[in-house]
Amino acid sequence: METGSVNNVLIFVYILLFSACNFERSQMPCEKPSDTRQYGALINDTTLKIQGVDVDILAPRGKIAGDILMLPGWNFRRTDCCEKSSFCEKARQTGFRLIMPEMGKSVYSGELYPETRADWKKYPTRKWLLDSLIPFLQKKYGIFLVGGKSFMYGISTGARGVALLAVHTKNIFIAGAALSGDYDQSLLKTDNLMSGYYGPYNKFPERWEGEDNPCNNIDKISVPLYLAHGKKDKIVPCSQTELFFRELKKKKPELNCVISVSENAEHDYKFWDSKTDNILSFLKEK
Repeated sequence: METGSVNNVLIFVYILLFSACNFERSQMPCEKPSDTRQYGALINDTTLKIQGVDVDILAPRGKIAGDILMLPGWNFRRTDCCEKSSFCEKARQTGFRLIMPEMGKSVYSGELYPETRADWKKYPTRKWLLDSLIPFLQKKYGIFLVGGKSFMYGISTGARGVALLAVHTKNIFIAGAALSGDYDQSLLKTDNLMSGYYGPYNKFPERWEGEDNPCNNIDKISVPLYLAHGKKDKIVPCSQTELFFRELKKKKPELNCVISVSENAEHDYKFWDSKTDNILSFLKEK
């Protein structure tokens, strides 16, 4: 066979193979490779600015097991947990990717009010988490997609944030851990943080008892929670977690929530860090 004929045959074969490949691809959904589909794009440690708010993303050590949204306490820096406890490093070693927004003096309220302190209005709210952070990460990186392996972890006021996100999200998070939080602010009527956001209880009880009250919205919670509190907590009474857990067991027994109360523990990283291994095991098994 002449050289020209051979080349023509090879070109014809190539065209057939190329067409078959394109046909096969056209039958497949436009998705990421299967090993990252459930967790989004694999990215290195990075810091983003989402609507003016700094957000750290810390990559896991090895194969990814899921994503954890980390909610800091009132006036805690987003990096405090990593610097003052072993949680971040152990979580990354376990395969979790961490998403850490700078929440400042947020109490994770759904909105701000005329009575909200002017100097607190600059901090992110729950609305920012739901309308800005989560949609951005879903679109940009495939993080916190519906049906994925997404979790929550919160300390102090951040624990309240975990409970409120459990109330106000569906099919995004599959479990959460909440340490030393307050869940029914209507029982803490003189609390300065709540008053600073919602106004005084005696004037605005509906704000204190409505959609921003986790205990009053337990019927909307559909994910299991790991709760922990120290009996010697002088910042948030342990009774807040105990009440929340009792109501969860009463109204949502199928969630198999867990509580861990430590008799001599306070409101500090020594206590919170002591729960790290149990929390990671709790999340990993979901």
